[in-house]
Amino acid sequence: MLDRFFEAVAALLLSAITLLALAAVVARYLLNASLSWSAEVLVGLLVYVTFFCGYLALRKGAHLRIDVVAACLPARGQWILFFLNQALIGVVCVVMVVWGLEQTLTFSHRTTLMLGAPQWLFYAAVPISGVGMLLELIRQCIAAVKAEVPPYEAARQAALEESAS
Repeated sequence: MLDRFFEAVAALLLSAITLLALAAVVARYLLNASLSWSAEVLVGLLVYVTFFCGYLALRKGAHLRIDVVAACLPARGQWILFFLNQALIGVVCVVMVVWGLEQTLTFSHRTTLMLGAPQWLFYAAVPISGVGMLLELIRQCIAAVKAEVPPYEAARQAALEESAS
């Protein structure tokens, strides 16, 4: 359910970025007027798209990884490598949540220059996506343990099945 939420939000944000950028270009070059606030909104939307799509990439296994070493390891080594990898990603997610909350609170009283919008809105994407990624990591670990197949072997089998169909 959480991935559907992130997918929907990312799709809406990408649509909004496209439409707003198009409107800004049309206003500037055809109407000879500028949407002075558009840059702030575009940056904010891009921040949200970046972090929400980071969650989606983790969910779909699309983050960059090198499976060559894992494929050469015995099953026990694959399990150790998997959980070590998950732990490292988890540390990054915890940093995102803690630092993101700190930054969100630090900028809670400031506003943007053109819109006067609260700056915490821009920073809130970091802890929100960090929490989503932590939940996804936990889900992945539970699914791997339930599958009783070394995680990288399961990923390789899923990729082979997907490419065959």
